[in-house]
Amino acid sequence: MIKRLMHYWTTRFEREFAYDASYMHELIDLDARGFWHFSRAAYAGEYRAGLPMAAILAAKLAATLHEDCGPCAQLVVNFADKAGMPAASVAALVRNDPAAAGPDAGLAFRFAQAVLTNAPELTALREEVVARFGRRGPPFLGFAIVVARMFPVLKRAMGHAHACVRLQVAGATVERRAA
Repeated sequence: MIKRLMHYWTTRFEREFAYDASYMHELIDLDARGFWHFSRAAYAGEYRAGLPMAAILAAKLAATLHEDCGPCAQLVVNFADKAGMPAASVAALVRNDPAAAGPDAGLAFRFAQAVLTNAPELTALREEVVARFGRRGPPFLGFAIVVARMFPVLKRAMGHAHACVRLQVAGATVERRAA
């Protein structure tokens, strides 16, 4: 009964966001309790702590692009569309042009990229994040980054990873530019 309910909700998620969650279905079949724990961990990335949604989504997009998971990046693009984030901002992030994405999204995207690569400018960006979003900015953008990476890593571990997907933003293909 529980597995059937988990499959039902996963299928609804797939339909709503045009996303192939076959790895989730496989995990449910392998170990429903393990899937339950995985899904609970995923909710940590949803907590915004008062940060703008554009900042959270930008951090998630940076993480999925860093992991080179095209379907996961497309999923975040679809989340951004559903949340009402301007398509031009999302497209700018995909093109690795955070300056054109708006101040919240641009800063969060640059911060996430610096976190993911341990870039020399990380300390300065962390200070910018604190100045813009408050002391909650770094840890909760960090939540978004960590959780967004969790999906591509699990997919790779299970043999479900796919890269090189052309991202669609508001119906238009946007060419990704590397960081």
